Amino acid sequence: MKSTKYLLFGLKYVLTYRFLKEKTPLICGLVMHNKCNLSCLHCRITERPVDSLSYEESKRLIDSFYSDGGRTVYFEGGEPFLWHYNGYQLEDVVIYARNKGFYSTIIYTNGTCPIDTSADTVFISLDGLRKTNDVIRGRVFDKIMNNITMSKHRALYINFTINSYNKDEILDFCDFINGVKQIKGIFFYFHSPYYGYDDLFLDDIKKREILTRLIENKGKYKILNSRAGLKAALNNNWERPLKICRIYEGRRKYECCRFSGNVNLCRNCGYLSYAEIDQVLKFKPSAIRNALKYF
Repeated sequence: MKSTKYLLFGLKYVLTYRFLKEKTPLICGLVMHNKCNLSCLHCRITERPVDSLSYEESKRLIDSFYSDGGRTVYFEGGEPFLWHYNGYQLEDVVIYARNKGFYSTIIYTNGTCPIDTSADTVFISLDGLRKTNDVIRGRVFDKIMNNITMSKHRALYINFTINSYNKDEILDFCDFINGVKQIKGIFFYFHSPYYGYDDLFLDDIKKREILTRLIENKGKYKILNSRAGLKAALNNNWERPLKICRIYEGRRKYECCRFSGNVNLCRNCGYLSYAEIDQVLKFKPSAIRNALKYF
């Protein structure tokens, strides 16, 4: 459980956002670089400029976001654990952010590197059981599961992006993860058409079927999405773009995501963690309880 200080900060933030309409930034995504050791079917991030941050640039961005009022920072890529600069590793940046005073430090990783960090929370991408995941991400399932098993981190979660390849084994995957004690929960997303409407994309009818199934099975499995968040996704009525979230990639700053400004993409966005944040800001109890687990 977070300390009273953190909880009071969160309550004050939500009240200020809701009633005073002050949209102070809350969450910072820091893109360490766009390098990655995988070539996943859904991702072309390595086609973006590399823009590898230096250690000093990382500190400057962390300082700037903290001064603006943000208190949550997540590190992404590319694969963030591959980042290094003049002898500095990702852990050095995580420690700097923690010492600065951020209440939550989060890493998004593909899980192919050892999971050894002082970050508060680690989200690991897996998109199905062995056969399906390895079609989507390459033959890495066994390596990722070994890294999960070997990790002593206390807050490991799975990011599962639902697409046309893995949509029929969601509950089988949930069964499997129920038997992995190191994993505290699974957060479900939908494939977003960042690069166009490919064969991974699911239409609204299929999404609603899947969301209904997740809601029905939430009590049985370690599904991290809240009921409120899943219902918001079901109704597709969560706020977008979410301007309290900023992404820093090299010398560029984005609001909400690195593909903002596309109305159709926003409507078909599958990044359901923002649906969760939207529900927290609307005082939905199930979303608040869930947020306390990983923020």
